[in-house]
Amino acid sequence: MKKQVKLYPSEDVLVQFYSALASNNSDALKKVHIPKSDVFYVREKIFQDTGEKYTLDRVERAMYLEGMIDSRDVLDPKRKRDWE
Repeated sequence: MKKQVKLYPSEDVLVQFYSALASNNSDALKKVHIPKSDVFYVREKIFQDTGEKYTLDRVERAMYLEGMIDSRDVLDPKRKRDWE
């Protein structure tokens, strides 16, 4: 049985990704969760319309619950968030 890699949400996705790349650590690179580009676009549109900047995790989770993205594209899709 293959051990599951624990992913971590981050608002600094690019920083986390490039840090993992620079460290030449494949385990660190596997832990980087990069949301689908749609999540970034939706978050920016919400911000432009409301002035409210939600976390990537919150937007990604909301999009998943609304059926806009699949569970395979979400970090921990079955985990309840404290804001739900």
